[in-house]
Amino acid sequence: MRPARVCVVAAALVTAVALAVALWTATQPLEDVLIFAPKPFTAGTFVAASCCVGLVWTVTGGVLAWLRPRNALGWLILTAGVSHALAVGLTAWGGWLLQQGTLSWPAYVGPALFLPGWLIPPTLLLALYPDGRPPSRWWRWPIAGAAVSIAALTIAVPLPTIDPAEAYGWAMVPNFPDRLGDVLLPGAATYDTTNFVLAAQAGGPVLAPTWWPEMTGVVVPVFRGLLVLSLLAIWAGVVPVFRQSEPPRRQQRAWLLFTVMPLLGASLYVPTGFANVLVFASLLLVPVSVAIGVLRYRLLGIDTVLRRGLVYGTFTGAVVLAYLLAAATVGAALDSRWLPGVVAAAGAAVGLAPARDRLQRAADRLVYGERRDPLRAVTLLGTRVATGGELDLLPGALNSVVAAVHAPGAIVTAPDGRVLTAIGADPAGGAVLPMMFGGRLVGELRVAARSPGEQYTAAESRLLAALALQVAVVFRAVALTEALEAERDRVVAATATERDRLRGDLHDGLGPSLSGVALGLQALSDSVEAGDRAASGALLERIRDEVGIAVTEVRSIIDGLRPTALDRLGLPDAIRRHASTVSATVPVRVDAADLPTLPPTVENAAYRITTEALTNVARHARAQEVQVTLSATDSALELTVSDDGCGVGTAAAGVGLTSMRRRAETLGGRLGLDSGPGGTTITATLPLEQS
Repeated sequence: MRPARVCVVAAALVTAVALAVALWTATQPLEDVLIFAPKPFTAGTFVAASCCVGLVWTVTGGVLAWLRPRNALGWLILTAGVSHALAVGLTAWGGWLLQQGTLSWPAYVGPALFLPGWLIPPTLLLALYPDGRPPSRWWRWPIAGAAVSIAALTIAVPLPTIDPAEAYGWAMVPNFPDRLGDVLLPGAATYDTTNFVLAAQAGGPVLAPTWWPEMTGVVVPVFRGLLVLSLLAIWAGVVPVFRQSEPPRRQQRAWLLFTVMPLLGASLYVPTGFANVLVFASLLLVPVSVAIGVLRYRLLGIDTVLRRGLVYGTFTGAVVLAYLLAAATVGAALDSRWLPGVVAAAGAAVGLAPARDRLQRAADRLVYGERRDPLRAVTLLGTRVATGGELDLLPGALNSVVAAVHAPGAIVTAPDGRVLTAIGADPAGGAVLPMMFGGRLVGELRVAARSPGEQYTAAESRLLAALALQVAVVFRAVALTEALEAERDRVVAATATERDRLRGDLHDGLGPSLSGVALGLQALSDSVEAGDRAASGALLERIRDEVGIAVTEVRSIIDGLRPTALDRLGLPDAIRRHASTVSATVPVRVDAADLPTLPPTVENAAYRITTEALTNVARHARAQEVQVTLSATDSALELTVSDDGCGVGTAAAGVGLTSMRRRAETLGGRLGLDSGPGGTTITATLPLEQS
C-alpha cells in the first residue's frame, strides 16, 4: 500500500478510537463543566455534536487524500478532522477522569486540539481551495504564518508542570477558550492560574498548567498577533480572487465562503449561546460545501474516482454478501471448518465475475452519461426516432442528446438563427454544433452546459458532434415532410382557385354566349318553317357572330388556365423551362432568390407576364441576351424582364403589353415599361396580401 494511503488508514483508526472513547464517556453521568461544554450544550450533546464534526471532516479529508494524495486540500481537511476527533475524545476522557478525582494530561491536551478545527477553515482551507495551491506567490506568506500560528497556539495551550497547589488541597483545571474570538482577540484569554475553576479535591501532588512565564508573556501574544495578521491578509486576498474568478471556480469558492463566513462571524461577534450552535453547524457544513464543489463541478477529476468507487464498492459489497451466504449455506450442509470458506470464495468469484462488466457499464452511464458508449447513444436516438410519433421526431432526438451527456437543455436553430425546437434550459454558453446534410448547413444544435462555465470534455464533444449529424438527418426529414405538406396544401389551394375561376368564366362568359346561340337556332328554325328567307339570313348572321364570341371566350378561358408546369416545378423552374424554348432565338438567364410560398393567383400572373414578355423579346427586340429576375418582399413579388435589344415601342408591344398590364392590375399591382435604343425593361409589382 502506498505511504499516503497508510497515513489515511492510520488517521481513520485514530479517529475511530477517539470517537469511540468520546461516545463511551457520553453514556456516563458527567458534569458539563468537566469537559468544558459551552452553552447551551450539555456534556452529552456537546460530545455528540463534536463527534459528528470530527467524523464528517475525517471522512471528507480521508476520501480526498486517498484519491488525490498529491493535493494538499485532502490532507488539510483530514488534519482538522483527526484533530477534532482527538479533541473530543481526550476532553471527554479527561472529564471522566476528573470526575473520578484524577487530573491528567487529557484534560489539558483535549480542549487545545479544538483550535485547528476552528482555525483551519477560515485561514488555510480558504486560501488553498479549490485546487490545493495558493492563487499566487505572495499567498505563501500568510499561509505559512497561519500554519505556524495554529501549530504554536495548539501546543502552547496545554503545557503543564508540577504545581504547588497541593498546599491548598485543590486540583485545578484551566478555563480554556471556548470561542475563536478568545484566541484571536487580545486579552480575551490570559492562560494564567487565576482563571482556574474548582474541579475536585485530591490529596498529594497534581498536574496543573502553571505556565512558563516566557510562554505567557511572549510566545502566545506573538503567535496570536501573527495569526490575526495572516487571517486579515488571507481574507483581503480572497475577496478580489473571488470577484475575478471564472466559472466554475467562482461557484466552488462561493460554496465554501457561504459556510466559513458564519463560522468566523459567530466566533467573533455573536453572543456565546447562539454562537456555539452556529459554530458547530458551520463546522458541519464546511466539508459538505467542499464535497459539493468536488462533485458538482468535477473538482480534482472526481468523475473518474466516483465511477471507480461505484463499480468497485458495489462489486465488493456483492462479493462479500455472496461469500457470506454461500459460507453459511455450505457450512450448514458440511461439517468442516475450512471447506465452507473455500467453496464460498470460489462460488462468489465465479458467479459474480460477469456482473462486474454490467456494473462498469451502469456506473459509466450514471457518471458520464453515454459518452463512454457512443454507439449506444446513437442507437438510443435511432430507437426513439423510429418509435416516436411524427410530431415528436425532433423533440425526441433532442431528448436523446440531452440524456447522452446529462445536459439541462438543448435547442435546434435554423441557419438564420430562428429557434425551431427547444427543450429544457437556455443553452447560452454551452456547446454549439453545426448540423450538416448533403454538404450544406441546415441548422445548429446548441446544448446547454451542465453548470455555468463548465465545458464539455473532448470525449463528450465528439459524442455531441456524432449526435448532431443524426439530428441533422431527423431535422432534414422533418423539414422535407413539412415542405411536402405545404406543397400539397398549395396545390390543393391552386386547384380550388382554378376551379372557382373556371366556374365564373363559364357562367359569366361562355354560358350566355352558348345560350344566345341556342335561342338563335330556335328562331332560325321558326323562320325557315315560315319561309321568311330574309329573316332567316339575318338570324344566321347573328348566330355566326355569337359562335365567334363563344370561340373567343373559350380561347380566353384556355389562356387563363393555370399552367401545369407551375404545379410540377414551381414558379422559378417553370419560367426556366419556358425560357429554354426561347433560348434558341435569344439566351435567357433567370435569377430567383429564395421565394416564400406564393398565392396561386400571383404565381399564375407572374408566369403569364414573363412568358408574354419573353415572346415579345423574341419577336421584336433583336436582343443578344435577356435577364429575368424574381424577388419577394414582405408585401409583394417583384418581377423584372430586361433585354439589350433595339427597344420596343408601345405600339409594337400592342396586345401583349395590354394583356400584361391587365394581369398586374387585376391583382392590384402595376406594370411599367422602360424602352430605348439600349434595350427594354419590363417591371411588374404583384402584391401578396391583397391577392
